[in-house]
Amino acid sequence: MFKYIWLYFKRRPLRILAFILVVALGVGASMILGSIFLSFGETRNRISAVNESWITIQYLSSNGRDSRLDEVIEKTLSETFGFSDAIKVDIAYLSYNLFGSARANFPVYGIRQTDIPRLLRESEMQIARGTVFERDSRDIMVSGSFLKADRLEVGQIYEETLEMSTPGQYSIVASLKGPSIFGLGPAGISSGGGTYGYMIFAREGFLMAVENELKNALVEYMPSITVNGPASSIDRIREQYAGYYTGVFFVNLVVALIFTVGLTMLNSVSLRERRKEYGVMSAVGYTGGSLKVRLLIESSIQAALGWIAGFLAGVWTISVLEKRFFEPAGLFLRNDPVGSFYTLIIPLAVVLLTQFLITGHLKRDLINLLRSASREKGIFRSRFRDIRTGWLRYPVRTGAYTPLFVNVVVFVALIFFFGSLLSGLSDGIRDGGIFFENRTYVRMADGVEFPSDITSSPEVKSFKAGLEKLRIKLLFGTSSVYIPVLSPEDARALLLLNETPATGTLLVSKGLSERLEDAASLGYSKVEVSAVLKGLSGVMAASPLPGGTLLTYGTAGEAEKIRRSLLFSQTEMILDNSTFEKSYKQETQFMKLITEIIIYLQFFVVMVIGVVTVIRTVSARRSEISIRSIIGLKEKETRRMLSAELAVVILSAAAMGCLAGLTVWWIMKSIFFQGVYTSTLVSMPTALRVSLMVLSILVAGFLTVRFFASREDPIAIIER
Repeated sequence: MFKYIWLYFKRRPLRILAFILVVALGVGASMILGSIFLSFGETRNRISAVNESWITIQYLSSNGRDSRLDEVIEKTLSETFGFSDAIKVDIAYLSYNLFGSARANFPVYGIRQTDIPRLLRESEMQIARGTVFERDSRDIMVSGSFLKADRLEVGQIYEETLEMSTPGQYSIVASLKGPSIFGLGPAGISSGGGTYGYMIFAREGFLMAVENELKNALVEYMPSITVNGPASSIDRIREQYAGYYTGVFFVNLVVALIFTVGLTMLNSVSLRERRKEYGVMSAVGYTGGSLKVRLLIESSIQAALGWIAGFLAGVWTISVLEKRFFEPAGLFLRNDPVGSFYTLIIPLAVVLLTQFLITGHLKRDLINLLRSASREKGIFRSRFRDIRTGWLRYPVRTGAYTPLFVNVVVFVALIFFFGSLLSGLSDGIRDGGIFFENRTYVRMADGVEFPSDITSSPEVKSFKAGLEKLRIKLLFGTSSVYIPVLSPEDARALLLLNETPATGTLLVSKGLSERLEDAASLGYSKVEVSAVLKGLSGVMAASPLPGGTLLTYGTAGEAEKIRRSLLFSQTEMILDNSTFEKSYKQETQFMKLITEIIIYLQFFVVMVIGVVTVIRTVSARRSEISIRSIIGLKEKETRRMLSAELAVVILSAAAMGCLAGLTVWWIMKSIFFQGVYTSTLVSMPTALRVSLMVLSILVAGFLTVRFFASREDPIAIIER
């Protein structure tokens, strides 16, 4: 039996290699997609684990530190055995972006300058660049992962408005290095409304006991006062990881289902081609049970090799993705043996289904089995028999090129479809901020004057303005479009109109006009489309004016100067290109990651199938190539013929794939996404990816043709 198995492996190496590669691809895809879910969990884990080395007692206050609560906490600390060592802190919680799919609170502790060495020693952290905080400044130090997550650098300004207790702007003056995720700032960083409290250190081994003792001592003041420490961190981590492991399981289940169906179809084709072999072996005495055992061993060996190859490739790919995607985005990755175990579903399911298929074939009697083996079926079997040109003397061999043709069509269509989804989302958010590329809207707190150094700049023009907010439906949710409200005269000056618009007129771009419904229901007396406005933008001409200032300038560098001038002012709102750029990155980077991974997987699959198909097709025609050489056909003419066939198949498949992708996207947009803003059907990056994929397959095919069509001993090739 093992002799026949070895002969089959020796006779069909390319078919077996293709099967192993597809199994490996499925296993690798499961591991990669599962690691994405776990990367979110691991990053949240590290943020939750900030209190592993200390305990924080904290409370919220809208008017600075609460002396009554401070007195209660300090009294509790003094009466509790073993820790009179506490640091007074105030805490700013910044939003830590997890690929736009989730957010986590990133704590920044405001402490005295003299306490920094103690905190860094306890946390095993170090400062990447030394700094000294100025009293009552808004300077902060954050970890390198935080900078990567929000695409920031030391020296830039971070503006936080969501999911935190201390809103405002922060000037990042240095970065921290180390495994934990938290930041440092000067005492007073939460001046006004914010979170205040104490950090407590205990002797080694007593931290959890101290946390529980503090919770018991302060129970009557909860929930006004909260106590967080290692015990709380463990509970949060367990709760978070439970959800992420569920996500990993479903990802692996879906991937396993897709690849199991595909592999079973491949095996079904192989079994049909081997019906004559099974019939002959049955005729010479093999029983159905022995044939099933033989196929079980064959499929088990292939599945095992595929799983091992996929596991090794998945581990390597994850390490590459960690350097290429996770670390640059401020995320951490965790090795997951459970996720690797889930990938065994693919080879096991394929082996079991293969046994089911062979059982169906062996139920036939010997005569019917041999008779069915001679039948030829296939939708593409004779579709291109009539294609002939002067230099293309033989028809396109569609039977061999069918897998390549179909896969190129499918994958090009998928790339176009996913690229359209992504461009629809990202362009919508980006277009919502086009108006503010060279403009900044500022609203100050009540009673606070606007800084004169900004308005006195010759590069800046200012208009008294209000702001109106519209919600525009985008592909994956809604986005805010901010409409400045100006006096009719200022609206005319801003847009360089020939006439002054009437009060109540809403001047909008063409894209925004298509998204607005009845103007009267929105409270506008008139809506006009302006050729000056681009993207999703508009200007409202109205009076009287709410409080606020719209600043216009010629260069984008002025926006950063304005932000720095307003850093220490009581500013309620700042809208500029930086605001929308940050929103764009937060909302799209997760979709970009998923889309790039899908595209890279597709690219790899198509390349493997393309190269294997070309090698299989050309190697099967080496006898034909040799005969052509014998009758005097030049090697160049043979290469030209084979290359032309390959080009016809791939280019026609790519064209059909593009058409199919655009058609599906247009149908879905018309039926399911009515009223959704998309600025374009096909983005330039999508077209470039498809072009690169098609070009790579063509180049690989041409090189293969050149290799196999080279002159060799014709007789030896025919005998082989």
